[in-house]
Amino acid sequence: MKAFISYDSRDRNRFVEEFAEKLMSKGIDVWYDKWELEYGDSLVRIFDEIVKCDIFISIISKYSVNSNWVKEESDSAFISKIENKISKFIPVILMEENLEIPNQFNHMVQCRIYDTENYDSEFKTLVGNIWGISSKPSLGSKPKYVEINPISGYEVFDSIVIKVIGDYMVENGRGSLDFNQVTELTEDYEISDEDIQDSIEFLESKGLIEYANVLGDIHPQMIKLTHYGVVIYCENYVENISDVIKDIVSIILNMGRQATEKDFDEVPAQGIVVEAIVELFYNRGYFKLKKHMNGFIIFMLNGNGKRQLNKYLD
Repeated sequence: MKAFISYDSRDRNRFVEEFAEKLMSKGIDVWYDKWELEYGDSLVRIFDEIVKCDIFISIISKYSVNSNWVKEESDSAFISKIENKISKFIPVILMEENLEIPNQFNHMVQCRIYDTENYDSEFKTLVGNIWGISSKPSLGSKPKYVEINPISGYEVFDSIVIKVIGDYMVENGRGSLDFNQVTELTEDYEISDEDIQDSIEFLESKGLIEYANVLGDIHPQMIKLTHYGVVIYCENYVENISDVIKDIVSIILNMGRQATEKDFDEVPAQGIVVEAIVELFYNRGYFKLKKHMNGFIIFMLNGNGKRQLNKYLD
């Protein structure tokens, strides 16, 4: 990496020479006229050297703004930049009182130095720019909550609460969770405890969740999806739910006088999923349902029930 420094000679001792040495120490090969030109060399050589460099650095100060020579070097570098002969044109502005920055630099990102005795931070950024090192943070992973497909009519956080509780109940056969378990299951989704509680209470008001209030505890406990909540969960987050429903419907349509929970043992779904779908059909009035401690009995399938259930097999 090679850099050309354009400056006014009055800035040499007070800034430029030390600045050039600092660049060299960072692996940037500097074309600095004091080091490069010898007695008898033509000054025109300077313009040839500009196009041989990767970076053109123009030191803008109260002196250089009035220097025709610095202006000519800058004009030459601007043309070289347009022609892609140099990769970067960097104005380094020595911010001094009454300095008027030339208009030609106003459209450029500038390295502004306010104290020529103390500019380590600005210099570090400049070197990073020259070497193509960005201060931009590395790209992280997308948050897990954006991977959730929200349930129609519900917020993302509500959908997450339904999903994690449903996943737990399906994996464990049924059962309920305490509030701390729900917060642990939603930890990767970056939801606050307050938002979780709001969602649980909202979903309870919609009939998707039921829970118990325990004396002395501000959080709901014994949290689980209702049959309706399980159905909503399955419709949105169980991939083979259409096939499961068809299997359940086929068993009901071919059950004869009645069917019990044992008739559904071959359905590829947990018992709570089967029970929830059976409950859904019962609530629609398709048949009679008797529940007992160990399961249920379906009986008296009616004509409307047959018609409606057959639609699932079409």
